[in-house]
Amino acid sequence: MRAAIRLAGGREVCFVATMDEDGVARTARPVARGDARCVLALPGVAKRGEMLLHNHPSGHLEPSEADLEVAARLHDDGVGFGIIDNDVRELYVVVEIPREEKHVPLDVQSIDRDLGPRGAVAAELDRYEDRPGQRRMAQAVARLYNDGGVGLLEAGTGIGKSLAYLLPALRWAAANGERTVVSTNTINLQEQLVGVDLPFLAGALHDQPVRFALLKGWRNYLCLLRLEQARTSGTALFEESLATEIATLEEWSKSTKDGSRADLAVEPRQEVWDEVAAEPDLCLRHSCAHYSNCFVFVARRHAAQADVVVANHHLLLSDLAVRRAQQNWSEAAVLPSYTNLVIDEGHHLEDAAAKHLGATVTRMALVRLFARLDRRGKGLLSALGSRLLSRGDLLSTASLELVQERLVPSARSARDKVDLVFDLLGAFLDQQGETTVRLTEAFAAHPVWQGGLGAALTDLLREIGFVADGLRMVRDRLETEGARDEAANALLNEIGGVARRLAAAGDALQRALEPPDGEPSVRWVEIRGRDRNVGVASVPLDLAPILREDLFSRVRTAVITSATLAPESRFEFLARRLGLTTPELLPTTGIFPSPFDYQTQAILAIPTDFPAPNVDAEAHFGCTIRALVDLSDASDGGIFVLFTSHRDVKRAASELRARGVERRWPLLVHGEEGRDALLRRFRASGRAILLGTASFWEGVDVAGHALRGLLIPRLPFRVPTEPVTAANCEAIDARGGNSFAEYMLPHASLRLKQGVGRLIRTATDRGAIVLADPRAVSKSYGRGLIDALPPARRAIAPWAAIMEKLRDFYSTGATRTKGR
Repeated sequence: MRAAIRLAGGREVCFVATMDEDGVARTARPVARGDARCVLALPGVAKRGEMLLHNHPSGHLEPSEADLEVAARLHDDGVGFGIIDNDVRELYVVVEIPREEKHVPLDVQSIDRDLGPRGAVAAELDRYEDRPGQRRMAQAVARLYNDGGVGLLEAGTGIGKSLAYLLPALRWAAANGERTVVSTNTINLQEQLVGVDLPFLAGALHDQPVRFALLKGWRNYLCLLRLEQARTSGTALFEESLATEIATLEEWSKSTKDGSRADLAVEPRQEVWDEVAAEPDLCLRHSCAHYSNCFVFVARRHAAQADVVVANHHLLLSDLAVRRAQQNWSEAAVLPSYTNLVIDEGHHLEDAAAKHLGATVTRMALVRLFARLDRRGKGLLSALGSRLLSRGDLLSTASLELVQERLVPSARSARDKVDLVFDLLGAFLDQQGETTVRLTEAFAAHPVWQGGLGAALTDLLREIGFVADGLRMVRDRLETEGARDEAANALLNEIGGVARRLAAAGDALQRALEPPDGEPSVRWVEIRGRDRNVGVASVPLDLAPILREDLFSRVRTAVITSATLAPESRFEFLARRLGLTTPELLPTTGIFPSPFDYQTQAILAIPTDFPAPNVDAEAHFGCTIRALVDLSDASDGGIFVLFTSHRDVKRAASELRARGVERRWPLLVHGEEGRDALLRRFRASGRAILLGTASFWEGVDVAGHALRGLLIPRLPFRVPTEPVTAANCEAIDARGGNSFAEYMLPHASLRLKQGVGRLIRTATDRGAIVLADPRAVSKSYGRGLIDALPPARRAIAPWAAIMEKLRDFYSTGATRTKGR
């Protein structure tokens, strides 16, 4: 090293050194040469476990700012960093070589015993039932913790997959002090984990502590500082009726358990919650007077001590987005830092990523943002104006003039521009005759741009910029003043938050309507809900690289599980969609079939004489209604009908009411009441017919006699014109693939398995499944779809023959029930 420095004329030289266990450099090779002040620290020249060294010709070994930045970056890659003198007699180690942590492996057989007949779980239960599939899955999870890597584990209904991954996670935390984040897609599963499964394990595992926490997104929590500011601003911020809700929230804040929205008996109006909800970009953190009892940070401190942190896919992907923006992979972000991850309901991960890694802007969201600034003379700008008026000094008077003459008019003008932009987009949708239209390259030449969209969009973005510039000017003026005005600064902070959200919305609007060159994206315009809220959205076309590089490559262990992960019993589809295709991320896979006796408990019927829905939709609809009435006759109700569109639900409800079906069985219709209310009525009746779509295909658990029949009118293929579906299919076809086989069919298989899984939820459930789509037996792809379903008895025949079998099935079941 000394010789290399002399050959370089005493200038800086960068070396990669190997170190022995005593920290002594044993070998070194020069990799870069510089001048007397600096040398390049080239990325990638040092491998994990090596040390990057360079000399300071001055002889002073104090690290510079650049040295510290390089040291921090290298440490993340497992490389140490040090400084030497030109004579190579002194070494100052800035960062030690990160030592590879040695983990204490789990005893896989011990995990099996914990769940076995003589284990900790059995000892805690009054009625224990041995589940070999659960024990096998728990062993697979334990091996993943020991070896690291990604696992795709499909666990059929009744396996008890929650305990199969929670038990190894808790044992790993006790042995190695590492937490696991568990992410779910539904609130129901979150509530089961934190309300049932984890408390149960806390009682069962007497030999270790069981610490767990539920984390929600920031906006779910009340911010005590913002509540105080909203109360102080009073009538300048809100109309009197809304100010009353602030007073109610203030009383609630003194008695609430966790300060989350879910703890409210009656939720406040949206515009009120917007002013008091916790927001990460407005938070003062340690500088806030309420920091010690802040609901967000109490929850985060609790989570930081937990062995298992339960979150949802939204929070997981929000955390991912923040870490990608900050390049922070080791410290807390939205979630505490973690190296082990369980993704339950994992078949939803790609769709969740599309929602949270893309951008959506709606008319109502923008209007609500501008309303926070100015709402008929109320709002943040009014509150700021009142504050400035009360101060009376020259700077405040000048700033008040700026607020009244520039910011308020800009906010009102921008709101008008919002209406114009979205009116033009609404007219574009009406012209297309669709509620959702995908935007392709051809959209850039559409006449709507010449019709005013281009000018309106430019004007809107300019007004957003005026608001941001005006706010900065007011802030700069007030900050030049010696005396601090906490109330004015708080209002400026709030307005700054709105300005940042407006800027982000403007960027998202421009990316969707006028996308930059670069990463391919899917873009569309749509009308949402009954109030016809127009929105635009864009998402990256290929999410797999993001999930691969910034999620799965960053954790040591990832377990992805669900009752449905393997369409046609193969995992290649999901592995490809999630980016699990590189050698280091090839997943361990496993299928753990349901323990239920489907041959005895269920019958799957497919009529061969019904017309296919894609050939004669009207005739198929008529046969579906006939099948529903006949099935209800045989079962005396207790039927779920799972449609693939709300239009079919409404049409079927109208037809059934016209036939007087409601006089025989209670008819419950998705959309006429909330899902939870419909399920309560269905369970209470025991004879109802429920017509549902989308949210009833999964996450719905009706055990027992109340649900004894399932009718699926058609195979659940994705709508081919839906923007994300269409774009993915085009991309597959463009590279020479088969989009139907590679994309449409696997999605349909997963959805069908989810729907069929609604019927048999316990070992004593019994019922029939009617799949009224003959393509399942007439098409070559149908065999794979049917074989992937649970092994219920098959009845594939004309409808009349099927009905004879169904009447016999239900009459036999009624006799057994009466006997019990």
